[in-house]
Amino acid sequence: MLCDAKAAMRDPETIETELMEISAIPDDLVKFERIVAWCATHPDEVPFALHQLMKRREKPEAGSTSE
Repeated sequence: MLCDAKAAMRDPETIETELMEISAIPDDLVKFERIVAWCATHPDEVPFALHQLMKRREKPEAGSTSE
């Protein structure tokens, strides 16, 4: 039986807010632990989160220079 992934996923803004909070953690070990915990808690949302991350990295940042 197939399930509808969008029906199981929470609001995209909620997901993005949680991920932004995790990314703001200064300690890399704590950040890693939170990412692992988030992925374990929300496995159906991991593909969406990765897609959002990749989309964000593709956008050129204002004022940045390429090396």
